[in-house]
Amino acid sequence: MKYKFQIIKYLRQKLAMNKKSLTNLLIIFVISIFITIVFSTSFGSNIWNLKSLIYNVIYGLIIGSSISMSGLLTRFILQKSNIEKYPLRTYLILLISIFLFISIDVIVINLLWYRYFHGYQFHDILTSASIILSTVITIFIGLTIFFVILSNNFMKRLLNAEKEIQQTKQEADRAKFETLKSQINPHFLFNSLNSLSSLIHIDVDKADEFTNKLSSIYRYVLDHQDEELVPLKDEIKFVKEYAYLQSIRFDDNFSIEIEDVSNYEDMLIIPLSLQLVLENVFKHNIISDKKRITISICVSDNYLIIKNNKNKKSDVGVSHNVGLSNITTRYQLVCDRECIVENTETEFVVWLPLIAMV
Repeated sequence: MKYKFQIIKYLRQKLAMNKKSLTNLLIIFVISIFITIVFSTSFGSNIWNLKSLIYNVIYGLIIGSSISMSGLLTRFILQKSNIEKYPLRTYLILLISIFLFISIDVIVINLLWYRYFHGYQFHDILTSASIILSTVITIFIGLTIFFVILSNNFMKRLLNAEKEIQQTKQEADRAKFETLKSQINPHFLFNSLNSLSSLIHIDVDKADEFTNKLSSIYRYVLDHQDEELVPLKDEIKFVKEYAYLQSIRFDDNFSIEIEDVSNYEDMLIIPLSLQLVLENVFKHNIISDKKRITISICVSDNYLIIKNNKNKKSDVGVSHNVGLSNITTRYQLVCDRECIVENTETEFVVWLPLIAMV
């Protein structure tokens, strides 16, 4: 069945191409006959007798058919050229090639036509003002018609090529975005289980509380992992629960201040981006009763700003390439704004773009 549809599609395409070629041939054929009739009076011919009429039809058929052969040349050039990468160069090559082809074609056919159908000598043909004028006008009209057809087809092909490029880019970006989102789930779970594993050996009751809170938090991850954007208030609510979970892990040796975001109901953020920033803080800093971490979260200039002091660890282990790079890349795929990272000796600040709800 699949091959049947492919064959039908192929035949329809070929039929459409043939109909288009026949239409172009008919246009050139009719105009060629018209030109021949107009200029036949210059040779003293009676355009309405049967012989002249037959000659005019034959000439129109020959000149029209030969000029339409430039369509094959056009197709060949388009197949060998990269129209998407070099549109202007391709068009110039087409213009020059078609101009030379039609000019040489009309001159050769007219030489043979007037020599063998009308009995003119080559010297007389080359010096006849009427024949030269007829040839020039035939070339001009043939080129005009063909270039109109060529330009129309060229623009359609260029637009289709651009559309295909955009579709391909969108599909690639979408696939990349899905890949990045798929990293979040295992990464979040991996770090949480590591924390739980450490906590079990220290405080069983807190480990139990940690497990219950983790299940609630992970529900948010499952519910929003397939979304590109979530309301800011939802992400803030999730992060408050996440911070509570981390306070169990670090014995409340960090503080977090979160600005009220009720005035930013129409703002969106990439899901789990704020959590990944906080995870980065916990991962790269020493957190103890002697080295406390202070985190502040506020909104300014359509950015969510996360700031913390630094008690940098000497060795943070393997990063798994997930975290800030994940957030940055995901923002690049969904909007034209970038994350801002400020890393000084004493502070680490991340600016996450907020996106207005459409």
